[in-house]
Amino acid sequence: MSDLVFTTGGFSSGSTLLFTVFRKAGEYYCLYEPLHERLLEHKYGKLRAYEHHYFVDEYFSEYRGFTALTHLHTAMAATNLFLPAAAPAPELYRYLSYLIGMSFGRNPKVLLKENRLTFRLGWIRAQFPAAKVVHVYRDCDAQWKSTVRRAQTFYGRQDVGQESVTFNGMGTANTCDALAPAFPELAADRSKTGYERFAKLWELSLAENERFAHVTVRYEELTRDFEGVAREIWEALGCTAELGPLKQWVVTPENQRAVERTRGLQGVLRSAGDRARFRYGRLRMRLDQMLRRSGA
Repeated sequence: MSDLVFTTGGFSSGSTLLFTVFRKAGEYYCLYEPLHERLLEHKYGKLRAYEHHYFVDEYFSEYRGFTALTHLHTAMAATNLFLPAAAPAPELYRYLSYLIGMSFGRNPKVLLKENRLTFRLGWIRAQFPAAKVVHVYRDCDAQWKSTVRRAQTFYGRQDVGQESVTFNGMGTANTCDALAPAFPELAADRSKTGYERFAKLWELSLAENERFAHVTVRYEELTRDFEGVAREIWEALGCTAELGPLKQWVVTPENQRAVERTRGLQGVLRSAGDRARFRYGRLRMRLDQMLRRSGA
């Protein structure tokens, strides 16, 4: 039985679906993306759920009461993306240990869902040897199309630079640039199109995840044969929650509604609301930091 679990996968791979299933099961205390670069702002401002993240009302509600989060969380999402097992990373270890310790204070089982762990899994396995790693992946073409679609939805246009090697939907280009010193094939000048560069990252990510994960599942199979595939995960982790009731939280790809950028007054109001929540979150974060520094 595993009391500590890390779930990993690329962006738009089905990792939030897996997180939602665990969250609904209630067996684990589940933390969403602790390395999110804007976690603090969204924790206070309540990031609006993406339309294809079904049944997610709030991403970061489990962080309430984690008072040390403000000064322990650092901008680790875009740095040290490749972290070998023996690499020193005391700040990251301290931060994750705090989150895990706080979570164990609330539940005997803890799960962290994070998309930024792939090339740090060797380090994760070395630092937390008793933990189990669950990996979900999606067909490369389907993940690429989802990544492009999300960028198109956000910007409200079809051309979001997806043909260029600098396409940065879901941080693709930034991730490749950060990993290029360790994986030269990810450098921009080693690809001709955005898709080619994305596919190289996808292949490397799949290999790295499969190398360290205790169980790997395919998103397409998880959605179409939920109980059969989820049972593999449950057996690997020693989960006891019933699978049958959890099927209601799974939406197969063919039943997912198309998402288009809302235009007109409704779109303007929604965008304004998103910006207002983010600004409020940033103000709350800064106020909290000031109060901690002053000892109030």
